[in-house]
Formats: sequence, C-alpha cells, structure tokens
Amino acid sequence: MSNSAEIVLFTCNWDGLSCVEAAAQKGLCYPASVKVVRVSCLSRIHLGLILKAFELGADAVMLLGCESSECHYDIASEHISHEFEKAQSVLRLTGLGSERIMLAEIPRGDGARFAKQVNSFVAKTTAMLYPSHAVA
Repeated sequence: MSNSAEIVLFTCNWDGLSCVEAAAQKGLCYPASVKVVRVSCLSRIHLGLILKAFELGADAVMLLGCESSECHYDIASEHISHEFEKAQSVLRLTGLGSERIMLAEIPRGDGARFAKQVNSFVAKTTAMLYPSHAVA
C-alpha cells in the first residue's frame, strides 16, 4: 500500500490538463498515487465512469475542468455539476461518503492552484481513510 490515498483525476484536455502541465513545468509535486486520465471534456464523464474508478480501487475521484464560462465545447457547466451531484448522492447512499469526490474548475495554466488543491484533497482523503498514513 502507498503512503497516500489512490486518486483518479479525470481532467479535460484543455484548461484542466494545462494546469497539470503547468504544475509539472514549475516542478510542483503531488503524490504518484494520483492517476491522471485525460478526456476531451468533463461533460464526457458520467456516473458509471466515476463508479468504475472506485470499483477498480480508487480511494477518491477528482474532476478537473475549465471554468464554467471557458469550456472549449460550450458545454453548460450544469451538466458537469449534475453528474458530480449524482455521484455524491450515490457515494453517500453506498456508505463511501460524498467527500470522496471533488469537482475543481481552475483557470487555464494555474499549476500552483492545481497542485495546492490536489495535494489538499489527497491529504484529506488519506487522513480519512488511512489515519496511520496521514502526514501531519
């Protein structure tokens, strides 16, 4: 077992991925337990994919996309928010807990903000699920 929670990070191909790349270019780190899955747009993510990530062993899922008004495909952010809320409800109903999924809309190229949010999410999830592995 790793020292931190296993996180699946679904990221859009545009602003979300640019944040991941900017963090890497600046040498900002996040745990290797974060697995990045690039999709064309977060609107392609549905409840079934999120649940499949948990089925395959993810401790938590993070959705990283464009800011609401900046989508390259002009997809209404309500669609993404709706899938996120459905996932929270199902996770709550199954007893996994709605705090095991996070939706982040970060401005294009903001690697520092991405690194801060993903590291915070990993730390929170690790502390919740594996208290003996949590970093103080």
